[in-house]
Amino acid sequence: MTPHEFIEKNVHDELAKQGFKEGICFTVSRHAVDYYRQRSMFKKNVIADVLTWSKKQAKLMSS
Repeated sequence: MTPHEFIEKNVHDELAKQGFKEGICFTVSRHAVDYYRQRSMFKKNVIADVLTWSKKQAKLMSS
């Protein structure tokens, strides 16, 4: 599993666990990989920052 696949799968699974619709989970998880690629530094650890960003995006998309 590549880092990109790992991020996409974990973001998707976490958002699904929190009750977001499948379409939102899929879209945000794909964008999370782009977010990861564009960043050069992360505040905490990589997955924590990507998940935080993803949750914010999912909330914006669902409202």
